[in-house]
Amino acid sequence: MNDMTINPKAHVIVLVGLSGSGKSTIGAALSKQLNFSFIDLDDCVEESEGISITEIFSQQGEGRFRELERNTVLELDLSRPSVVALGGGAWMQGEIRDFFAPIASIIYLEASITSILERLKDNKTRPLLDDLGKRKEVLEQQLETRKRAYAEADITVNANAAVPQVTQEIIQKLKLS
Repeated sequence: MNDMTINPKAHVIVLVGLSGSGKSTIGAALSKQLNFSFIDLDDCVEESEGISITEIFSQQGEGRFRELERNTVLELDLSRPSVVALGGGAWMQGEIRDFFAPIASIIYLEASITSILERLKDNKTRPLLDDLGKRKEVLEQQLETRKRAYAEADITVNANAAVPQVTQEIIQKLKLS
C-alpha cells in the first residue's frame, strides 16, 4: 500500500489505553480538529443509566458495568465520522474488539505509569483506582493484563506528550492531514 492511500477505516477512530492515558482529552481535541463527532463511552453509559460509573461499580459491580459498556458500543450510531474514547477496560472485551476491528482505526494511547499517576493525582472518580495507596500497583497490573489487547491496535502513539502533539501524531499516522 503506498503512503498516499487514505486509511479506509479513518471514518471511525477509536482510542484505547489505560485510565488516565488521555483518551477523553485527546479524543475531544482530535474530533474538533477533524470535525468528527466525539463519543465518550463512559459518558454514554452514565447518561443512559442516569448514575455515575463510580455508582454503577459500587451498586451493581464491574460485571454489570462491562455489560452496559458492551451494549452501549453495539448500539452506537457511527453514521457520521466519529472519534470514540473507550473506557480503560473496554478494549479487553472480545465483542467490543470484534465490533470495532473491521470498521475503525484503533489507536492505542501509550502512556507511562508515571505520567498517568501525575494526571490522575487529583482525580477521585476512577472506580478501579480508588485506593490511592495502591494506584501504581493496580495500573502496573492492568498494563500487564491489557498490553496484549492494546497491542492489537492499528496505531500506537506516545501519549506522554502534550495533547496537541499527540493529536498531530495521530493525524499524521492516519494520513488524514
